[in-house]
Amino acid sequence: MDLKHLEGDMEGIRHLLSHLHGEVTALEATYSQVLHVLRKLEDRAETDDLTGLMRRAPFFEKWDALIESCRKMGQNCGVLMIDIDHFKAINDNHGHPTGDEVLKRVAELLKQYESPDCFSGRYGGEEFAVAIRGTDAEILGRAEMIRRGTERLHGRVLGRDGTPSANVMWKCTLSVGMASSRKEGLDAPRLLRAADAALYDAKRKGRNQVRAA
Repeated sequence: MDLKHLEGDMEGIRHLLSHLHGEVTALEATYSQVLHVLRKLEDRAETDDLTGLMRRAPFFEKWDALIESCRKMGQNCGVLMIDIDHFKAINDNHGHPTGDEVLKRVAELLKQYESPDCFSGRYGGEEFAVAIRGTDAEILGRAEMIRRGTERLHGRVLGRDGTPSANVMWKCTLSVGMASSRKEGLDAPRLLRAADAALYDAKRKGRNQVRAA
């Protein structure tokens, strides 16, 4: 093979490599875009669209993992069941846009307390759940901070088109039921049932309060 043919073959190989490089780069870009979309879909599947908190299934998966971690490390944990007081009246009197705003503001408050040892989820409707690793005093203290923080929430009532009212304001309170593994054991269903019973006890006794199972 003479030098001219060799140079021609080398040039052809360079063109082929350049083409392959372009194809690989395009595939990498496409893969990156697909991965980004899949991650967004996964996030949407795990979080509630309105509040940004975890949906029930992801919350319970994380809650089970926390209980197992506490079991291995000999630690205490608990759960809070939270319900916005008279939420139906908020929707009936001020409309669903205002009701949605109340849900979002309460969710934002719950997010302020999130950490590796404390996380929240939307249980359904106007109910939320918060799982906490800590002593009974720490869990009750967190519940009371959430309750007091909610008392301070307020905002302008929103019209049907989302326009804030000039002079009508909303406020809200919530009731909290607390259950601890120190009393109920490291059993997720039992803890949730106990916290739910404590929540209804708080509502029966006047709302805007924390009750322990």
